[in-house]
Amino acid sequence: MFDELDGDDRLWAAVVARDPSADGAFYCCVRTTKVYCRPSCAGRPLRKNLFFVRTRAEAERSGMRACKRCRPDRLIRGALCERISAVDWPGVEAKLDDLGFARLGRLLSDVECERLAALYGAGGEFRSTVTMARHGFGAGEYKYFADPMPELVETLRTDLYARVAPIASVWRRRLGEDRPYPQAHADYRALCASAGQNRPTPLLLSYGPGDYNRLHQDLYGSETFPIQIAILLSAPGKDFDGGEFILTEQRPRMQARAHVVPLEQGDAVAFAVNDRPVEGAKGPYRAKMRHGVATLRSGRRMTLGVIFHDAP
Repeated sequence: MFDELDGDDRLWAAVVARDPSADGAFYCCVRTTKVYCRPSCAGRPLRKNLFFVRTRAEAERSGMRACKRCRPDRLIRGALCERISAVDWPGVEAKLDDLGFARLGRLLSDVECERLAALYGAGGEFRSTVTMARHGFGAGEYKYFADPMPELVETLRTDLYARVAPIASVWRRRLGEDRPYPQAHADYRALCASAGQNRPTPLLLSYGPGDYNRLHQDLYGSETFPIQIAILLSAPGKDFDGGEFILTEQRPRMQARAHVVPLEQGDAVAFAVNDRPVEGAKGPYRAKMRHGVATLRSGRRMTLGVIFHDAP
């Protein structure tokens, strides 16, 4: 019904009718307020102030921000592979280059988050459990998935890898290594296996009151992929309080810079695992990144970590 965007009065008719079936098929951008909305939004913009786009990424590249009333950035529509494709990947690359991290927006629905979190107590999907206090990592617990992984986790790992591998290859080249990463994750896993790393590393992390994760880097062997993804499975303010996701960057001869990354349930963030290239007066140099989780004040915080290199 909504195949054409330009000059199609059916789109405006859907906006006038506040048609929820049009949500996700296109988005309305309001020139005067610089916000983009779902067609079903309760707002009443003038037709002359609107233009239509197919994806959230197009809206954001046009300088629009998400409407706080209808929250188009929280809309889940289509298969997971379509949601991943709809991410503004050029924008992600720019943010990763600038800050060492980039928010991907919402990738998982509430139901998908709840199903993944529920696996934690089942036990059969995992190869090992780590109690963080036992190793000085912090307080809390996490479990590594076994092969074969749940389909949802496998799809995330495979499809997200294909999107960040070109970025990682550019980083590697800027740091002086002319050796691109394989485009397919299966080929990269074969490369890890040749280095003696054949245990999968995607994991579920569970934090309760008083738990935290010290600043660290997820480095498991000689073969490491420089970018990883975290997806928050719990709802801040509802399921837990506190537990903010924290990143720090250390540049040579500078004090560390910290970032607190706000996430909602189902939101994903991509970030540098260890070194990332930063342009300097004499060319690129290495900035070292670490990540962690602040102390949880109450509730239960569950996170999916998608690490692309395998462990020995």
